[in-house]
Amino acid sequence: MNSATCNALAPVSTLAAPARREASADAWFSPGRFAVVLGLVILALYSDVVLGWRTFVFRDYGLFGYPLAYYYRESFWAGEVPLWNPLNNCGLPFAAQWNTMVFYPVSLLYLLFPLAWALSVFCLVHLYAAGLGMYFLARSWTENRFAAAVAGVAFAFNGLTLNCLMWPNNIAALGCLPWVMLAGETAWREGGRWIVVAALLGAMQMLAGAPEIIMFTWLLLAGLWALDFARATRPRLTLGRRLCAVVALISMLSAVQLLPFLDLLVHSQRDDAYSTGASAMPGSGWANFLVPLFRCYKSGAGVFFQPGQYWTSSYYHSLGVLVLAVVAAFLVRSARARLLAIFAVAAAILSLGDDGFLYRLLCRHVPQLSFMNFPIKFVIVVIVVIPLLAALVVREYSEDAANAKGTHRTVVIVLYAGCVVAILWLLWFASRYPDEYERWPNIARNGLARIAFLTLTVGLLLAMGRLPGSRLQVVARLGLLVVLWADVATHVPGQNPTVAPGAFEPNLPDHQRLDLPPDRSRGRAMLSAEAQARFEKTFLADPLNTYLGERCGLYYNCNLLDGIPKVDGLFSLYLREQFLVGYLLFSPTNGYATNLADFMAARQVSAPGDPLDWRARETAMPLVTIGQRPAFFDEKETIAALLATNFNPRRHVLLPPEARGFVTVSNQTEARIVNARCTPHRLDIQTEAKTSSLLVIAQTFYHPWQAYVDGRKAYLWRANHAFQALEVPAGVHRVELVYEDRLFLTGAVLSGAGLAGCAGLGFRRRRVPPV
Repeated sequence: MNSATCNALAPVSTLAAPARREASADAWFSPGRFAVVLGLVILALYSDVVLGWRTFVFRDYGLFGYPLAYYYRESFWAGEVPLWNPLNNCGLPFAAQWNTMVFYPVSLLYLLFPLAWALSVFCLVHLYAAGLGMYFLARSWTENRFAAAVAGVAFAFNGLTLNCLMWPNNIAALGCLPWVMLAGETAWREGGRWIVVAALLGAMQMLAGAPEIIMFTWLLLAGLWALDFARATRPRLTLGRRLCAVVALISMLSAVQLLPFLDLLVHSQRDDAYSTGASAMPGSGWANFLVPLFRCYKSGAGVFFQPGQYWTSSYYHSLGVLVLAVVAAFLVRSARARLLAIFAVAAAILSLGDDGFLYRLLCRHVPQLSFMNFPIKFVIVVIVVIPLLAALVVREYSEDAANAKGTHRTVVIVLYAGCVVAILWLLWFASRYPDEYERWPNIARNGLARIAFLTLTVGLLLAMGRLPGSRLQVVARLGLLVVLWADVATHVPGQNPTVAPGAFEPNLPDHQRLDLPPDRSRGRAMLSAEAQARFEKTFLADPLNTYLGERCGLYYNCNLLDGIPKVDGLFSLYLREQFLVGYLLFSPTNGYATNLADFMAARQVSAPGDPLDWRARETAMPLVTIGQRPAFFDEKETIAALLATNFNPRRHVLLPPEARGFVTVSNQTEARIVNARCTPHRLDIQTEAKTSSLLVIAQTFYHPWQAYVDGRKAYLWRANHAFQALEVPAGVHRVELVYEDRLFLTGAVLSGAGLAGCAGLGFRRRRVPPV
């Protein structure tokens, strides 16, 4: 070989060796190795939770998620499907709420194992699934293992995903999200058994019960499908048929949940005017992508929040990942990258709510968005898109040693400098113009730490292409992943406070004096408006004491842990009429409507000045009464009558005008309740009356409740606007009220048929023809 040839080949050899080293280093991050790395970093952050020494408790985990899981678990071991919850809000649907996860298969984890340990582990399992799923999704897009590892760590570890650990349903849906996107995209491209896989995974996410996350998942999938459709990567008719097949199968598999949910939604308090735009990202919220504590205040529990936005305590991504995502948005030349960037920017603007121009405009043209109450939830799209964009640029940075790397290196350095300048300016602004919430030392340490982590990230990124030997390349890449993880792990203090599992032990001694058995026949507890306000504002430094106080006061859904019925609770959906009555109950300025509280069987009420103590109400009526005189009022008249000082629920019952032609009772009658037995889905009542009488039950009216008198069906009327009444004949009779949800049964049949269809397609020996 002559010298000219050698000289010509020299640059190629010089460039090829680093490229081979980098390719080898990238290939080291196999699915198995990444799974181990991801498990180790989760264990490092939550080892006490995994080992059962501590458990999550903060906010909705202890007040909402855990009590619902406990009620479901108790029903499961009693051999019941919990369709109805009789212990909150005078009764309301339970399984139909969707976020109760009654039909989510992985719920078996906390049904079968000790709940205080298993529910926290359930959340961490889905955090692990989120990172692993994003790894596989990014690998399919980039065909680069290290790029996939960056995306997996970034999706599992960001402020929003970690915040969602307090909502079992939300973290479950996020854990399913990348798997649904991967399987869905493969299904419309490849067809065959991938349609079944996509349907099963899509149904899993659907049953997890996080409507907004599910909506955003399919919004992203719809955009990706539209790209393939526009580019005609496959015959367009085939792409359409395959996508329709996936959606149809998911709908069938999820029908057991969706049909009762949609029915409840129609009868719920949510409508086109429900959203108020509250809990939006504040105008300064974009700065929190750079300095997480900017313009935030510290609660008593040590967790920081943005004023006026309490849905999430953070949505911070590691700054290094954010920089890479911005590089991808500008430099990666692909329709997919441009689409993701558009989605991210639009979602960031929408999350501002009324402070951004898009939210109200979108709500005006898509009124159904008003069912989603918190605009901040649009930031979910940003959290999903950023890791994928970062993976696209990491792929190009690792693989194009000659051209792209130089361009990307320059842009990364420019963005690094811009971020440093922006953070320093924010710190200066916070010191020069402090608000009532900020503490300068906190925000200064927070911002400088972000600069330090960003410097480490950029330094490792730039060094990767220059290190000799594949081992050092692997070490640098591992170091980069650790820095990205550590940046998020330390970005705010105490985001997920934990306590000893004993905090969730049922039957607190302090509740024994309440004397309110779960059969509800002897009455309910009622938190006063004063107690509600105290609990909303009280966060003690010790999360255990905070939660024990909330349990003693039966705040939100804590009553479920002790089987104590009460007149309120915390749920996403309430039956419309009962929701209004709950508002009317506390509408008087002097406390609450006593006559209405009597009818609702409010036998115990929070003591004045002490939300942890209780006072007996001797005037409270039992759950079931008989003998009232009917009065026929329309809705507006009924609402006014309920608040009138002369409303006497012992003597009168308010019925709708359409009942006038069917009810024969015209006066107060002599009758009595011989016996009343209450279980969650059934009331057995024995009555004795000299003449036909009205039987009134202070339980929320909902159409699946059916009434039977001596085995013959009777008409159940809406009474006192939101409750139940029926006419019983003279003499001694047995009355049964039974919860019969036919939509649940129809959905169960459809889901069974869908599952059988998937099994038939999946287990066919020969390849399923493309749809």
